Amino acid sequence: MNGKYKVNRLEERGVQFEERMFEKRSRYLMLFLTLNYKPEYRDDITLDDIRCHRDRLLKNTEYNSLLKGIEGYIWKIEEGREAGLHIHMLIFYSGASRADVHIAQSIGEYWESVATRGLGAYWNSNGDKDSLRRRGLGLGVGQVNRKDDSKRLAIHEIIRYLAKSAQAVTERAPHVRTFGISELP
Repeated sequence: MNGKYKVNRLEERGVQFEERMFEKRSRYLMLFLTLNYKPEYRDDITLDDIRCHRDRLLKNTEYNSLLKGIEGYIWKIEEGREAGLHIHMLIFYSGASRADVHIAQSIGEYWESVATRGLGAYWNSNGDKDSLRRRGLGLGVGQVNRKDDSKRLAIHEIIRYLAKSAQAVTERAPHVRTFGISELP
């Protein structure tokens, strides 16, 4: 499949998902996390490992009070030269919440200690919004309302970033997805 076509298709799917989410609810707390691993473990993490850890995190949304606030998400597994395998995750969290930095930090800590059983690390983009702006991603995190066009366009920029083909995973197995979107709530 043509790489540009695939990127466009993934971006289109992500934007359609965002639009459907805002049709369901008028407000979300938008969280953007990079879920990775401590430097001493990065070389040993496989694609199967990161998928297992991702699944452990997402499976617990039914039982954990913190994770229950996750109403939808888009994720992308990437591989960087220094960072190794990592996941970017855009989370649509309950709009009843307002403490985006704290909630994103708590999810990151859950990844570190529970989902990866101590192997994980994370980057909380909500805690460093200036970094998002420097990377050209606008401010599509924090409290976002359906009618806030500038923040919604910034969410689309984040989705475009997730759909990019850079930092592709080198360890490929047949039928392994590196981009995914949750079901609608």
